[in-house]
Amino acid sequence: MSNDSYTPAGYKPDAKDLEAILGPLEADVLSSVYKIGKPVRVREVYERMKGERKIAYTTVMSTMNTLYEKGILDRKVVEGRGGLLYVYWPKMSRSEIERSAVKYIMDSLVKNFGEAVTSYLVEMNTTEPKEKKE
Repeated sequence: MSNDSYTPAGYKPDAKDLEAILGPLEADVLSSVYKIGKPVRVREVYERMKGERKIAYTTVMSTMNTLYEKGILDRKVVEGRGGLLYVYWPKMSRSEIERSAVKYIMDSLVKNFGEAVTSYLVEMNTTEPKEKKE
C-alpha cells in the first residue's frame, strides 16, 4: 500500500461506490483511467467516455486536473503530436482510495461520537443476520 491518502471533501451516503466520495463525473473519469490500465492522455479518456455520455473534451480535461489536485491522479508532461501534453495515471489503487476514505470518515465519526460508534460497531458484529438464524 502506498503512503498516499485521500481525504474526501464530502461523503454522500445515498451515492454508490466511488460516487459516495467523489462527484459522479469524477468517479466515471477515474473508472475510465483504471479500465484503460496504463498512463493515459486526456484524449484517450475522452474518446472512451464520449460513447457513453455527451461530454466535452475540456470537461474531461478539467476533471482529470481536479483529480490530480485532489491527489488521486498523478501526471507528467510529455511531448505529443500537437506539442506538450499531460499523461495521467492513478496515484493510488481503487482499494487504497476506498480504504483511505473509510478511515477518514470512521476517524471523524469516532472523534465526534466515539461511544455511540463503538457501541454500534459491537452491536453490528454480534448480531447475526436473519438469514443465518434459519
